[in-house]
Amino acid sequence: MDVLRLETERLILDVPVERDIPFIYAYCQDPLIQQFTTVPQPYSLADAEGFLREVVNSGWATGTELTWAVRRKTEPTIVGVVSLRDWNAGQVMLGFWLGAPWRGQGYMPEAARAVTDWAFTGEWDRGSRAPETTVLWEALVGNVSSALVAQRIGFRYSGVAPSSIQRAGVSTSSHHAELAAEDRPGPADGWPAEVFVR
Repeated sequence: MDVLRLETERLILDVPVERDIPFIYAYCQDPLIQQFTTVPQPYSLADAEGFLREVVNSGWATGTELTWAVRRKTEPTIVGVVSLRDWNAGQVMLGFWLGAPWRGQGYMPEAARAVTDWAFTGEWDRGSRAPETTVLWEALVGNVSSALVAQRIGFRYSGVAPSSIQRAGVSTSSHHAELAAEDRPGPADGWPAEVFVR
């Protein structure tokens, strides 16, 4: 699948490339990224290289996982990533992380909104697949930052259920939510307060 470039008021979303590897490696040393995402632990430079080769490049080539680098328009350094992973018919899973120096500035809600908007209007495999009907989100219990992004861009909370994220082969619990094309943009109601309490 051809790589798609998306643009927002402050951001450019494009494909991660070789020059991003040192930044990806550095960001993934963050204990929060290691705690709440599926990155290997410990995270090595070879893991960052493998991410580019095996996840990013392969995902775009097959159309099964589309990963964008998040960059500020004012400076081309990667600040995070956001992805859509093929899940079930008509559904994709949204995933994202942001480097610690860039948190708290609203970059991830802006990037995630652009990607979910595209999911409802774009086509995945050169027209052979229709736009998505539902974008799914999940985050391990305790991942407040991810929950705030999902709630802020309109995801409807559906509760706690077993997680697709596994650590050392052990299943844990995650908060789950979904977004449909007809959902209104902006913060969603119905999220319990305990989701946002560490």
